[in-house]
Amino acid sequence: MSVNIANLETLVVFTDQDIRKKFPDVSFPETIETHNVIDLGFAVVEQVEAPSTKPGETLEPGDLRRIDDRVVRDWRVLPPSAEALQAIFEQAVQAELDSSAKAWGYDNLFTAISYADEPAVPRFQADGQAFRRWRSLVWDYAHTELNAVLAGEKPPPDLDTFLAGLPALELPT
Repeated sequence: MSVNIANLETLVVFTDQDIRKKFPDVSFPETIETHNVIDLGFAVVEQVEAPSTKPGETLEPGDLRRIDDRVVRDWRVLPPSAEALQAIFEQAVQAELDSSAKAWGYDNLFTAISYADEPAVPRFQADGQAFRRWRSLVWDYAHTELNAVLAGEKPPPDLDTFLAGLPALELPT
């Protein structure tokens, strides 16, 4: 297993193979640890625990910092790409639409809307029309908000806050 080793002064990173070549007269163990290289002015790079991320965010190794005789590498949290952000929010909206339809006894939103033009059972037809109207209002809201985020006009909202802001379903009584 290869480890990264940093110069304590410059924080330049080397592999353990680089250190072995740089100090050919030193006998290093198979796995080099900080105590094996500290007298040479080096330390094994330690990775801090990865932070939790929000949906769509990714992690990449961040900057090095020195803490006494230790060298620690932080993580950098990268925001989701525009495509990933759009997919996350659209999937969440569709799941919300489908779960609401299921809560009213339909298989999904598509099934509920399929009753909109069927007059055989007026209650089902009225539900279908209400779900169809609601779907349009929800997607109009979602795309308006998402487009503002993608245009940089507002920061990405928390997903739960975004879903809580969706128009309410109004079914006939």
